[in-house]
Amino acid sequence: MVIFFSTPMILLYAILYGATMKIADLLDEHGLKLFKYSNLLFGVLWGLFGALLVLSNPVVANIVLAMNIAFIIRMRIDYLNHAVALTIILITFLFCGSINPVLFLVFYFIFLIFGSLEDIDDVLKRKESLLIRLSGTMFYYPVSALIYCLIYGNWIVFYVFLLYIASYDLTKYYAAKRGYK
Repeated sequence: MVIFFSTPMILLYAILYGATMKIADLLDEHGLKLFKYSNLLFGVLWGLFGALLVLSNPVVANIVLAMNIAFIIRMRIDYLNHAVALTIILITFLFCGSINPVLFLVFYFIFLIFGSLEDIDDVLKRKESLLIRLSGTMFYYPVSALIYCLIYGNWIVFYVFLLYIASYDLTKYYAAKRGYK
């Protein structure tokens, strides 16, 4: 069990969480075709890696929960594979997690506000302000985690969200190079 949740494994889960999340999105919304039911497979993988992150650290668990609840409010859970992933993460948290209301709410509102700015930009298809441009790159995940870590020193939180977003963005970048925008 120690190896399963060692620091390198947790960081690997973060990378795979970001990559599988973006691949699931590419399969639904951007025309990527792998094989029959690959969209559901990647929804399950996204959920499993999210569940492993929930199990890895109580702070990471609360932040992952906040992110996923914000996805619901932002209407980002809009396909079956997204719902499968979210369900796996939520059930894992319900059975194995412990809510920290202040931590959860702080991150929830950060993700809701900056994520909504990103959503507005997606609708308008333009980059008007620096705030909207920064939210579009989703820096609010690692930046908010960095601020938390500077205060509390739980550095695995920062590394998880930095690797998650780097993996997500790299997957997005390579998909765009192959014509999946």
